[in-house]
Amino acid sequence: MNDPQNHTHKPIILVVDDVPDNLRVLSATLSEQGYQVRCAKSGSMALMAAQSAPPDLILLDVKMPDMNGYTVCQKLKSHTATSDIPVIFLSALDDIVDKVRGFEVGGVDYVTKPFKVEEVLARISNHLALQNAKAEIRALNAELENRVQQRTAQIETTNQKLTQEILERQKAEKRLQESEERLESILNSLQEMVWSVSAITFKLLYINPAAEQIYDRPLSEFYTNPNLWLEATHPEDRPKLERSYQTVLEKGSFELEYRILRLDGEVRWVCDRSRVIYDERGVPLRIDGITEDITERKRTEEQLIHDALHDVLTGLPNRTLFMERVETALKLSKRNKDYRFALLFIDLDRFKIVNDSLGHGIGDRLLVAIARILESCLRETDTVARLGGDEFTILLEGLVDIADATRIADRIGQKLLSPIELDGHTVFTSASIGMVIGSSAYEQGADLLRDADIAMYRAKEQGKARYTLFDREMYAQTLKLLQIENDLRVGLERQEFLLHYQPIVSLKSGKITGFEALIRWKHPKRGLVFPGEFIPVAEDTGLIIPLGEWVLREACRQHSLWLSKTPQNEPFTISVNLAGRQIREQNLLEKIDGILAQTGLNGSKLRLEITESMLMDNTEKTIDLLSQLRARNIILSIDDFGQGYSSLSYLPRFPVNLLKIDRAFIWKMTSDSENLEIVRTIISLAHTLGMEVIAEGVETIEQMNILKELNCEFAQGYFFSKPLDCLAAEAILVKDEEHN
Repeated sequence: MNDPQNHTHKPIILVVDDVPDNLRVLSATLSEQGYQVRCAKSGSMALMAAQSAPPDLILLDVKMPDMNGYTVCQKLKSHTATSDIPVIFLSALDDIVDKVRGFEVGGVDYVTKPFKVEEVLARISNHLALQNAKAEIRALNAELENRVQQRTAQIETTNQKLTQEILERQKAEKRLQESEERLESILNSLQEMVWSVSAITFKLLYINPAAEQIYDRPLSEFYTNPNLWLEATHPEDRPKLERSYQTVLEKGSFELEYRILRLDGEVRWVCDRSRVIYDERGVPLRIDGITEDITERKRTEEQLIHDALHDVLTGLPNRTLFMERVETALKLSKRNKDYRFALLFIDLDRFKIVNDSLGHGIGDRLLVAIARILESCLRETDTVARLGGDEFTILLEGLVDIADATRIADRIGQKLLSPIELDGHTVFTSASIGMVIGSSAYEQGADLLRDADIAMYRAKEQGKARYTLFDREMYAQTLKLLQIENDLRVGLERQEFLLHYQPIVSLKSGKITGFEALIRWKHPKRGLVFPGEFIPVAEDTGLIIPLGEWVLREACRQHSLWLSKTPQNEPFTISVNLAGRQIREQNLLEKIDGILAQTGLNGSKLRLEITESMLMDNTEKTIDLLSQLRARNIILSIDDFGQGYSSLSYLPRFPVNLLKIDRAFIWKMTSDSENLEIVRTIISLAHTLGMEVIAEGVETIEQMNILKELNCEFAQGYFFSKPLDCLAAEAILVKDEEHN
C-alpha cells in the first residue's frame, strides 16, 4: 500500500455520509494514513465542498435523506471542475443492480457495507495511484509535445537536451506501463466480464478472467474458437444474439439479456452492454462491452411474478392468474364451437365458526387442506384458485360432456363433507358451490365469475352443502335486488318512505291501546311497495341502519303528536321493530335517547319489538342492552315468538314485558289442535314469567274468542283493522275514544 505521507502533497479525500459515526471512523482512519480529510453530511454540502475546493477522491454514501449518492455523483460528473474526481461508493446495498447503477453514473468503485478498513484503504490507494498516473501521463504528454516542438526548432544546438528528453520519455513510458498494469489488475478483479473485439473481423482482442467464472470455460477457448460465444448461448436465444451482432454497427451500441449454457449443464442469464469505438475519421475500430451474470436477478424477478399471481397461503393461483386463464378459455370457445368448459365458485359453509372457535392458525391450515383436497379432485388441465378468505374457484377445461362438470362438483362436495384432522382437532366443513357453463355468448370472464358467484349464493339459500347450476333467472333476480338497493339509497335521500299504523286492541276492553308502526315505500315508479320486498335487501346492505332510525324517529314524532291531541285513560304506546344490525350498533342507546328528547315522547310510551334470534346473538351483551332500555321505561316485546331459536333457560333472564305470538300459530289454531296447544302454552309461559301476550294476525271472531278464553291480553290483525296511514289511524283513534 502506498503511504501518502511519502509525497509532498497529501491527497485530499472528501467523505460524504449522513451518519456521524461513519464520518468519524473514516476520518480518523484516513487521517492516520496521512490523508487530508474533509467531511460532508449531505449531498448538497458535498457538492458545495467539491466545487469550492476539489478533492483528490470522494468516498460517497448512497442512501442519504436530501439527495442520494447516485444523484450527487451525476451532478459532480456534469461539472468540468469536478468531473474527473474519482468517486468510490460506500453502501449497504449489495444488489448487482445498485452496483451497476453506481458505475453507470460515473463511480470508479463500489464498496459494500459493512466494509473492512483495509479494503477501503487499498481501493483508495489504487484509485489515487491510477488518478495520479493518468494525471502524470496527461502532463507528461503535454510537456513532451511542447518539448518536441521546441527541439525541432533548436535540434542542431540542443543534442544534449534531446538526449535528456529521450530519457524523460522512457521514464514516462515506464510509468505508463505501470499504470496499464494497475488497470489490468483492476479489470482482473472485476466480477463482470470485460471484452473487446475487432469491429471489422469480430476477432477477440481482449477478455478479462471473469469470463471463466461466468461461462465455466478457460480463457484460451475464447481466443481459439471465434464461435464459442454463440455456441455457449442457449439454442432458443441464439437468433436474437446473432441479430444483435448484425445491428450493433448500425446503432452504435446494444444491450441484450440472454441465457448461456455452462459446461456443467447449468443455465445462467447474462446481460451484454456494448458500444462501438470509432477512429478520428468515424471508422469503427472495435466493439467494447461488459457482460454481467444476472441469474440471481432473474430468479428474483421470476419469484416476484410467481408471488404476484399466486396465493401466499395455499400456493394456488390467485384471482389475477385465474381470470387470465378464464379469458383464454373464453377466447378458445369462441374459436372452437366444440370446446367446452365450466367454472365453479366454492365458498366454505362453516369457516367463520372454525376461525372464531379454534383460531386463525387452524383456519389457515384448514384452507391449505381444502386447497389440497380440491387439487386431488381435478385433472391436470383444470385450474383451482383461491380468490381470498374461504372462497375458491375452479376452471374445468376441455370437457367432453357438461355432465362431467356436475360429477366433479358432486365429488368435491362429498370430499369436503369428510372430517379433517388439524393439530389434534377434528374439523367438519362443507361447501356451497355455484357452477356456470362456459359459453361463447359471454363477452368477458368477469361475467362468468359473477354468474358462478350468484349460483353459489343460491346454493347457500337452498340449505348449503350443495351445488347449484346457474340459470338466467338467477341473474335477473340479482339485477332486481341490485335495482332495489340502488332505489333504496335514492329513496332514503329523497324521503320516499312513510309509515302505516295497525291498531293493537285490548281483548278485555276492546279499546285501542296502541299502534304498530309499519314502513311502506312510496316508489316513484312502482307505487306503494311493502316491506317484505325491500327490508331483506336493506338488512343485507346495512341500509337498515338509517332506515330503522328514520322509522323510530317518525313513529315517535307521530305518536307524541297523537298523545297531545287525544289523551288516553290507559297506557297508549307505539310499537317499532328493531333490526339485528340496529341491536349491534354501539351508539343505539344514544340514538334512542336523542329521538325521545327531540320528539318529547316519554320512554314508557315506546314499545320496541325484537326477534328471538336477535336475543340469542351475543346473549350477555344483549341482556345488558335490554336492561338499559328498561331503565328508560321503554317497553320490550319479543316478536314472532315460537318461530325463533331462543332457549327457555335464557327467557327468564331477558327483561322483556311482552311476547307476541307468531301469526302462523294464530291462523291454524282453529283447525289444528296442536297449534292451539302451542298458543295455550305460550300464553301460560308468558304469564308465569310475568309477561303479557299479544296475538298478531287475528282475522276472525272465532280466533278472537279463543284468545279471550286463553286470557291473552292484546291482539292485532285484519279482524280489527288493516294498517292505516296516519290520517286514517288518527280518525279511528278518535272514533275509538268516542265509542269507549
